[in-house]
Order: sequence, then C-alpha cells, then structure tokens
Amino acid sequence: MMNKRLSIGERLKTLRRQNGFSQSLVAEKLYISQAAYSLIENSQNGIAVDHIINLSKLYKVTTDFILKGEKFLIRIDPTNGFIPLIKASAHAGFIKNFHEENSFEVADWYRIPGFNPAFEQKLFEVSGDSMTPTLLSGDVLICQDQPKIDNILDGSLILLVTESGILIKRIRLDNNTDYLLLESDNELETEQLKKIRKSEIYQAMVVRGKISSVMLPHHQIASKGKIQNMEEAIDFLKKELCKLNKKLINLDK
Repeated sequence: MMNKRLSIGERLKTLRRQNGFSQSLVAEKLYISQAAYSLIENSQNGIAVDHIINLSKLYKVTTDFILKGEKFLIRIDPTNGFIPLIKASAHAGFIKNFHEENSFEVADWYRIPGFNPAFEQKLFEVSGDSMTPTLLSGDVLICQDQPKIDNILDGSLILLVTESGILIKRIRLDNNTDYLLLESDNELETEQLKKIRKSEIYQAMVVRGKISSVMLPHHQIASKGKIQNMEEAIDFLKKELCKLNKKLINLDK
C-alpha cells in the first residue's frame, strides 16, 4: 500500500511541475489547504476519490494514470458520456457550491447505455414523496441545465436549486414575470400549487428521464391496463353523449 501511495505522490508532483503549477494553486483547485496537499504529494496522506477526479481534469490525464501510471484509458469526464450522480444526502453540499466547478461532492459517475448525454447534465437522487406516483423516493433523475426559465414548456418536470433546498415539481405557466407556479403530482399534498419567486432560483434543470428504483409487481401492471381500458371506455362514452346532445339541440330547433 505504501509503495502505491509513493507512486501516486511522485506522479502528482511530476504532473504539477510539468504544468508549472504551485502546490498552493493545486490545493486551491481541490478546496484543501496547501499543507494538506503537500502531505498527499509527499505520500504521507492518502488521496480522496473526488480529488483524483478533479486532478485528472486539471492535468487532462486519466484517473488510471494518476492511480497506476497507465495511459490510453477512458477518462471519467462529461465529454466522454459520464454523468455525475448527486445523492440525496449530498444535496445540501451541492446547493452550497453548485456555482463552483468540481466543488461539490460526487459519489459516483455513470454512463447510461442507449442514452446520449449532453453537457450540463447531472443525475439527482429523489427523496420524499411530493411527486408520487410519477417519481418515487430513490429514483434517479437525468436532468439538464436550462439557463432560460421562460423557455421551459408548461407541464414539464423540473428540478430547481434554491437557497432553501432542491425542489422537483411540475411547472405551470401563468405569464407572471416574477414568479413560477409549481405543481405537485401527489394528490395527498396539502399544497398542490406552490409559488416561487424567480430571483430565488439558483439553477433550473429540466428532467429528461429517470432510472426507477423499483420494479412494478405483475398484478399492478395488469391493474394499470384495466384502469387504462376503463378510462378509454369512459372517454368514448363522453364523446358519444356529446354527439347525442348536439343532435337533440338541433331537433329542438
């Protein structure tokens, strides 16, 4: 273990000198003190996963090169299709430092098969039941930054980063330039519509998809099918009644 730590420290020292950086500058990028970084470079302390990821971006090398000296491997980076996951427990840290690049704690990075990632996308873990049954606690949302709030379509699912917390709601437009109307999908919520001032929003992200945390039992799927058939039959009856009413009105004339 000590030999590996020595190798990592030496590679970090070499990379820093090749790029002409001081220990203070690198420490600032990692949000630690110069003394703490010096201990890493001198192999007296281990190195955190977040620091390895941030250093790989700083020096434009793979994480495997920092850890093992291996080259020509995939770098963990959004440009390579990797999306950071912000777990529910890390939401507070994300709110505090979201405006600083690489400053929030990232537990995992993922590549999603069949999904074409774009820049400014993040994965957020859902907590709470305010959007049940659309979203369940533990679901992971694929979110994309939307810098122009007014361009978000009415009825879209959005994730808002605010000073008081992270909100996941459905947007309802009412042509108000100062406020947004947010709707909960949970019918049991006492406050179905929530008004929030646009100036209180740090960042708005549109929900592009979700990775569900549960599998529906077969009997629930069957029940959903029956309910859908019933809804379609009711819609058909409504249309037929509407036609019948029109005919009766015409007869009265």
